[in-house]
Amino acid sequence: MKKVLIVSYFFPPINMVAARRYGTMCRYFRRYGYEPYVITTKQGRNSSWDVNMDLELPIEREHIIKIGTSKRNYEIDSILGNMLMDIMDSCKFVSRTLARDAIGWYEKVKKSIDLEKIKNVELIIGTYTPMANLFVAKYLSRRIGCPYIVDIRDLISDYTEKDNGYKGCKWLDYIIEQYILRSAGGIVTVTPGFRDVLRKRYPDKQFKVVFNGWDTKELTEVKQKSENKFLYYAGSLYQHRLESFELLVKCLKRINQESAEKYMFIVRSIGPKELDVKAKDIVRREKMQEYVSILPSVPSSIVQEEQKKAYINVVLSTIHNEDAALMATIPGKLYELLNEEASILAVVPKKSDIEKVLQFTQKGITSISEEEIIDFILRENKRCRGNEKIAFFTRRRQAERLCSFMDRVLENA
Repeated sequence: MKKVLIVSYFFPPINMVAARRYGTMCRYFRRYGYEPYVITTKQGRNSSWDVNMDLELPIEREHIIKIGTSKRNYEIDSILGNMLMDIMDSCKFVSRTLARDAIGWYEKVKKSIDLEKIKNVELIIGTYTPMANLFVAKYLSRRIGCPYIVDIRDLISDYTEKDNGYKGCKWLDYIIEQYILRSAGGIVTVTPGFRDVLRKRYPDKQFKVVFNGWDTKELTEVKQKSENKFLYYAGSLYQHRLESFELLVKCLKRINQESAEKYMFIVRSIGPKELDVKAKDIVRREKMQEYVSILPSVPSSIVQEEQKKAYINVVLSTIHNEDAALMATIPGKLYELLNEEASILAVVPKKSDIEKVLQFTQKGITSISEEEIIDFILRENKRCRGNEKIAFFTRRRQAERLCSFMDRVLENA
């Protein structure tokens, strides 16, 4: 049995998509020849995110090494690290690779890790985001003398969004991306679009697409459908998702004005809280308070029950064709919805990677056209009930694909 070390800042019991990727897949690693170990941090309730701590641990507690705490990892011990962050703050630069929590946790791992506990590890996986995972993976790879794989859940230097009043540092992020990825033994991406972007930059690297997925353990008995037809979204609200949210609210407004049958929209948001406020402002501006409810997060068991009662499950993404990074992004939530009875409406342009999954599984549509969205809600959703290809996206199947790639990386190391 080969030993693999997963560096994942977010890991169960915290209930976030970033925690569920390896928090579910590594449950199956032993079937395919790997004994998983994890380095993570102690998580608590975050003031910006409304998340639960209810995910089941997938491996033994003694195989999980926790260093630092999410509340204290922003504290940087080094003078150089503090100087760098102070300069970036004063210049109003925002970076995806250099942040206080990334530097702070990296320093804490270097200071606290007991290398004796991991000296027999044969392979390391660092999953981005956050960047601290990749810093730690590269450092530990050098210290114990084994290869590392970079797992890309979001592109590092390819982004357009930045906080209001701040300037992006794409040039800096690109330099650090090269520093990390060029010495990696392999690169795993969550979408074909991400792979295609990175393969052009790193043509000598081994690549593998390992999708997020749905898990058989997540299945529960189908509950009776709600008498009221409602669309359902559970997850985070980012700035680009607010635009698609607003588009969908306007479509529902037209439907409810013109149709005798009314359609509701329920949103279970985990934040950030400031964007929840903006979403509620959109609802008030459109005078849709009677039909759109933005509710706090609840345990995953309740989310699953509400998804099963939904008329249509919703995925929110960018509405801009030119946003290449987001067009190649597939939210993890999409896979969890594939095995539900309800069809899926993804508010994102055609030719996105989300559309490829929905066409492959015949489970829903992508659109930013008001007319097409309205037609789907009223009629066409009944045609999108899925096919046998949904089984390709089980977490077990994706874990098998990942372990096969790990074998290949070790053979070529």
